[in-house]
Amino acid sequence: MKKVSYRQLLRQILSLEDSPKKIAASFAVGVFISISPFFGFHTILAVTLSILFKLNKVATITGSWINNPWTTPAVYYLDYKIGAFILNDSSRFNLRPFSFEHYLHDGKNAFWDIFVGSIAFGMVVSIVSYFLIKYIVERYKKRQGVFDVST
Repeated sequence: MKKVSYRQLLRQILSLEDSPKKIAASFAVGVFISISPFFGFHTILAVTLSILFKLNKVATITGSWINNPWTTPAVYYLDYKIGAFILNDSSRFNLRPFSFEHYLHDGKNAFWDIFVGSIAFGMVVSIVSYFLIKYIVERYKKRQGVFDVST
């Protein structure tokens, strides 16, 4: 399997033929999906939502790959902490012992914290990524001589 860098993914986004707004919106939806606790289904969700809402599939899928196996533990931990704060959940999910049985039994207690936290965290990260990608794509297209970047 060929390793793809974030730089290559950014180049791919910059080369898309859609408007900066559509590219940014598609990417932001993908980022929201990547924060969700449905790991393993991110690409399927990205394709489905891009078809349903007529988004750019490449940008949506690329956004959904922002959270990868290396960053997932940190993202889910943040999701849990944010969700526990929002839900005022005083019960603490113990990360140890590190066993499948522990996470299967006690993990269900943390699911709602993670789910609610992922919505809140995902919204913030998606909004930031929308404006960041829109700005980057607009600058790139202006530099390449595409003057009407508003469409």
